[in-house]
Amino acid sequence: MLLDGSGLGKDYGGVRALSEVSIRVDRGEVLGLVGPNGAGKTTLVDLISGAQRADAGTLLLDGTPLRGPASSRARAGLARTFQHPQLAPDLSVRDNLVLGRLAARHGRWWDLVRGIATGVLHPRSASDDAAVERLAAELGIGRLDRAAGDLTLGEQRLVEVGRALGQEPLVLLLDEPFAGADAHGISGISDAIRAVRQRGHGVVLVDHNIDLVSALVDRMMLLELGAVAFDGDPADCLASPQLRRAYFGEWAEGLSDVS
Repeated sequence: MLLDGSGLGKDYGGVRALSEVSIRVDRGEVLGLVGPNGAGKTTLVDLISGAQRADAGTLLLDGTPLRGPASSRARAGLARTFQHPQLAPDLSVRDNLVLGRLAARHGRWWDLVRGIATGVLHPRSASDDAAVERLAAELGIGRLDRAAGDLTLGEQRLVEVGRALGQEPLVLLLDEPFAGADAHGISGISDAIRAVRQRGHGVVLVDHNIDLVSALVDRMMLLELGAVAFDGDPADCLASPQLRRAYFGEWAEGLSDVS
């Protein structure tokens, strides 16, 4: 088991966002995490990545307890993207991709950004430059000297995926990577997901496009009101009464599929 989370819980005041959620990702597996707005998908990704602290439960990465802030978890082998891309807009595409390489080796994210922006940090090595060129080619990212702030939303998402891949993670957490992406971006991100799987690493893919997710993943986990409603084969999930209930309400739970 590459990623193993058990009994994860998170409360916001009197609101329970996650309750007794367990999640597992094997080597070479892509897990699709789906559910309606407010189901707890991003909260779960936040707990795994260290962006938020869990109120309950345990997390293991490759058999080792996963603790501490996001920076330490990045060094342990986690990388993620965000619902709203978090690039350094004044830095070039190339520098944003280099940040992914550094995050796996160094400290806090924004210290790295400031170091590159001010010229205090000169981290580039020949291997870093070569890795960035390979990533850009793999994802179809061109014109690396453009400022990240000048990119379209779809281009920003593609660069953010490239930055995460630059960390060479054991597990890649993708939160809404296809939102706003054009056909070129969707193709590049899809190819990257397949490449991570082929390397024997794991992917957790969160997206509202259920049809797209189901075509890319090996297993699908459905969250509803902060709990796991289904965990299994993607086709079975799409046909399940649990998915109909989660998205359309209890009245749809008993409906049969229309072909």
